[in-house]
Amino acid sequence: MPLLFTIEERFDASPEDVFRLATDIDAFGDWMPNFVRVEKLTGAVVGKGAMWRETRKMFGKESTELFEVTAAEPGRRLDLFVDGQKGTTGRGAYRFRYVFEPEGAGTLLKMEGEIAGMGWFMETLGRLFIGSFKKAVHGDLKAMKTHLERRRAS
Repeated sequence: MPLLFTIEERFDASPEDVFRLATDIDAFGDWMPNFVRVEKLTGAVVGKGAMWRETRKMFGKESTELFEVTAAEPGRRLDLFVDGQKGTTGRGAYRFRYVFEPEGAGTLLKMEGEIAGMGWFMETLGRLFIGSFKKAVHGDLKAMKTHLERRRAS
């Protein structure tokens, strides 16, 4: 049974600005915690079918995963798929949907995550650690928010 979770973060920026930063692969190193490098595999534009390999430091070691955009509506929605068999984790299917909702003069960013295909034991164990995973992912959204709002203030 897949692990499901939702995270929300409010931004003092338009949905278009938040989407633009979330899809600016060249800027990942400016705001992403534990960022090591990114390798674009399909060009500069992040739209449906775009792929990149992202490496971050996790628990003191480098971890690389392959990301694919499965849907993109600028300023509205971004869906990502990570095939764990093609990365460091070696298993699982990870799906992330980012929904950019206007909220007053800002944006409510909702991120829905699904982790599946880990096997019965790992999915059972994963239920114990989903809180830590959510906290790490929420940390990414907070870092993106801080970067965007600092950039807008300067």
